[in-house]
Amino acid sequence: MRIRQLLQPKKTLLEDIRVAAGIVTDVLLELKALTKPDVSLDMLDELAERMIRERGGTPYNKGYKPSWSESPYPSTICASVDYEICHAAPAGRILKTGSIVKYDLGVKYKTGCGDAALTVAVGEIDNRKERAMRYGLEALYKGIEVVRAGAPISAIGDAIERFCSSRGYTVIQEYGGHHIGRKMHEDPLIPHKYYKENDEKFLEEGKIICIEPMITPGKGNTAVAKDGWTAYCRDGQPVVMWEHMILVTADSYEILTKHID
Repeated sequence: MRIRQLLQPKKTLLEDIRVAAGIVTDVLLELKALTKPDVSLDMLDELAERMIRERGGTPYNKGYKPSWSESPYPSTICASVDYEICHAAPAGRILKTGSIVKYDLGVKYKTGCGDAALTVAVGEIDNRKERAMRYGLEALYKGIEVVRAGAPISAIGDAIERFCSSRGYTVIQEYGGHHIGRKMHEDPLIPHKYYKENDEKFLEEGKIICIEPMITPGKGNTAVAKDGWTAYCRDGQPVVMWEHMILVTADSYEILTKHID
């Protein structure tokens, strides 16, 4: 019993994480509903921050400065468009018909954190982007399906990579998922590709992970823009991203975020 208790987050921490996940869910659903051509990303960013604070949380992304960054992140939401992979700021941009936008949002609520993402079409999109969105979402759930206590972390990336390869898609390998708790990004990481070294790292009951595969029909060669944050695909091919928070249980899982239909 003692070992089982040690493997689980404290009750208050888990309660706070559930609230944070709920805030993330609410904000992402509102962003999705408001995503239309000619909408300002700055306006959506301001709305997201207001919603988070009204619910008792604080934006985790805004002011976030990891060790690899020369400057803190400037916004509440990450809003990466088309061939941008992740970490792009709103930066005065306006949404255009035919684009896809990836919203990625982090929230702090008391002792716990929430983090999730989704891809949204801006008006009518072409078949290439629609297909990428569909396969990206399916890839996320392929990874989630193998989650249970005692499963090797490598099984998640293996399931995602196998599915994407079978559909002719590339998994972006430079960016992966993670554990989450008191901090938004906690170790160990959750890669979306198979790595043998993760065969000996196992998912633990009571821990919470974020799975967030980023996939593209292109080659997946990446670069980072001069702003030091925006990651993008060099070949200009579209990228999709979906992310859930998942509680690891003894023989299965519980999805904590509810922003995906």
